[in-house]
Amino acid sequence: MSIFGWTKSWQPLLRILSFVWLAVCTGSALADERSANPTSMNFAAGGTIRMKLNVGAVEVIGTQDEKITVSWHARDPGDEREVSVRLQGSGTKEARLMLDGPGNHVQYRIEVPRQSHVSLDMNAGDLSVRGILGNLEAELLAGDIDLRVADPARYRTVSAAVTVGEIDAPPWHIDLEGLWRSFKVTADGEYGLRARLLAGQITIRSE
Repeated sequence: MSIFGWTKSWQPLLRILSFVWLAVCTGSALADERSANPTSMNFAAGGTIRMKLNVGAVEVIGTQDEKITVSWHARDPGDEREVSVRLQGSGTKEARLMLDGPGNHVQYRIEVPRQSHVSLDMNAGDLSVRGILGNLEAELLAGDIDLRVADPARYRTVSAAVTVGEIDAPPWHIDLEGLWRSFKVTADGEYGLRARLLAGQITIRSE
């Protein structure tokens, strides 16, 4: 069922969520300095990467390269010049990426070592993650989260929660929608996967 078909008693919550969406989409702090496109930093496999992302369409991909590379594209070259990328932690076991840009007009591609533990905190937009072999956490205020896992059996714990929206996780036979929906499963794997979303849809599927 579409969120637009929900009862009128839920409309105040939807108005609040709409306001949150508007605030994060228009509140982006424009870059005070230009970042090279792409921007890269050496980072060995097996470490932890923490990302703070603002608004846009973000694709995170695990690769065989031992480095973190951020690239982006926009229809308006002026929007591309307003992107700010900050990478910290070269030569250590933990890296931090802070990514900001002009609202939701930019598409980002973030390449990381395949064997990494990744934690993402994003305001709004579309977030897609694939090719990661490690712990994975994703939090988003409004939009869509699409997580693809190579082997569901390798995950020890899998959990997802959405305040208003949908959760679709076919490998665990999960199909939920509505208000305050969540699930958690445990198994004998080695990694953990967690997704949290205020408004929108969470999809967790096999690659």
